Amino acid sequence: MKSPMYSVLIVDDEKPVIESIVYMLQKYRPELRVAGTASSGREAIQKAETTKPDIILIDVKMPGIDGLEALREIKRKMPYIMPILTTAYERFDIAQTAFELGVQDYILKPFSREKLISAVDAAVRTLDRSSSGQGESLKHIEMLNSLQGSIEQLFFKAIRFGSSLNEFVPYVQMTLSLHTSRGCIGLLEWEKGMNNAGGGPDEGDQEQRIRTGQQILTRIKYKFTCLGSVSPEGIIFFFPEGGDGKKVPSSQQVEAHLQREQGMTPRWNYSTGEIVEFSRLFTSFQQAKQRNAAEGADDPEYIVVLSKRDDWRLAFSGMILSGDQAGVLRLLENEILSIEDMSLARAAVLYIGLYIEHKRTISTEYSLLICQAENREELHERSVRWFNQLIETASSLQEANIPGPLKRSLEYIELHYALPVQLSDLAEHVEVSPAYLSNLFTRHLGKTFVDYLTDCRIEKAKNLLAEKSHSIKTISHLVGYQDPNYFSRLFKKQTGQSPSDFRP
Repeated sequence: MKSPMYSVLIVDDEKPVIESIVYMLQKYRPELRVAGTASSGREAIQKAETTKPDIILIDVKMPGIDGLEALREIKRKMPYIMPILTTAYERFDIAQTAFELGVQDYILKPFSREKLISAVDAAVRTLDRSSSGQGESLKHIEMLNSLQGSIEQLFFKAIRFGSSLNEFVPYVQMTLSLHTSRGCIGLLEWEKGMNNAGGGPDEGDQEQRIRTGQQILTRIKYKFTCLGSVSPEGIIFFFPEGGDGKKVPSSQQVEAHLQREQGMTPRWNYSTGEIVEFSRLFTSFQQAKQRNAAEGADDPEYIVVLSKRDDWRLAFSGMILSGDQAGVLRLLENEILSIEDMSLARAAVLYIGLYIEHKRTISTEYSLLICQAENREELHERSVRWFNQLIETASSLQEANIPGPLKRSLEYIELHYALPVQLSDLAEHVEVSPAYLSNLFTRHLGKTFVDYLTDCRIEKAKNLLAEKSHSIKTISHLVGYQDPNYFSRLFKKQTGQSPSDFRP
């Protein structure tokens, strides 16, 4: 039976994108009617109310009301509408909201004609099933199938970064037909220095590593219930808890299976973490990582990097949030880019940079450039550019979102840093509680009130020292420290130089 004619509303703030979608629909799916177009979230809500479309193609990022907020309002009034998201960003929070809104598909820009038509055809099939009485469950199954690849990758990203996993529980349970919310993480990581003679891909051949990893993942999935994600470094698995608690393969089982299936002597480290609730899978991931590190303990540098990378992550996150460009560059060059093994240095940069992008909902293309760096000079130059971009983007987002009390506090400190400034007095000045103001500093600036005040005073002291017009004692008083000895110790701790040796 021929499908009834369905109508489509197209929403994007870029006119060429709208024109391209209209052209492709009219040429390749003329049976669909373009109900209208809109260039903003607010206009989309208005057009949806007047045109009553069956399908809406809507961009996520638009000025004013964004696509997700507009879609939430539209779905409230028209729950039957079939949404298809278009976006340039593959992010956990977008996929999470898409799942909640019953999004039919999630297309990453720039998308091809095939991808667009495929998504629209899937929406039409779902509408056909709904109209023929096959029910709401088929719509959700169709949606899950179309989103499965993206959500699965984001599920593993969330595990790596320690993000909340509660939103993924229904998805994972449905995908694997589970009746449990417990499981563990398994990590199969290629050994450093592995080559073809040892049964695996060359160190630098990332494409070969991924192909090999995908073959292994397919074979493991055939034998065990699991999800998995392949990268050049190896495979991360999620194994659900079985009824008998024995549904997780051991290292010996993995090795024996691969030898039998591929006739290869594998060179890797494979470990699993403890079986835990979904909310604690990051702990299971860390356990697997640590156990693999113990297996590869003949590589001291690898152990050092593994033991320090979480400290680096927190340090970089705080400095980027506070705009400390000099501190970021110092830590990047002295700690990360000084790692002798370039693959380890690259991995550390990626771990930190992607974590910050994820936490601050920032998206750049630098992670790909880091992966493509062919020598240490390129890695250094691209890493510095990436982290500078993160500082700039985080700063602009931060300025746009700083609450009024915190903004007034920063203005007060800028004018009165030379005076004794207490958190309680500042809170009274901006008419909030000290606890609330302290929380604002930590949440929005990544540092405490005292640390921010100290940084402000030290920066002022640097400027005064550069002028060479005042004694150290005078400068100490000018920036709010009555004890020059204390000021000197604090200055050296912050900058690595004493005031007398300071060179701007």
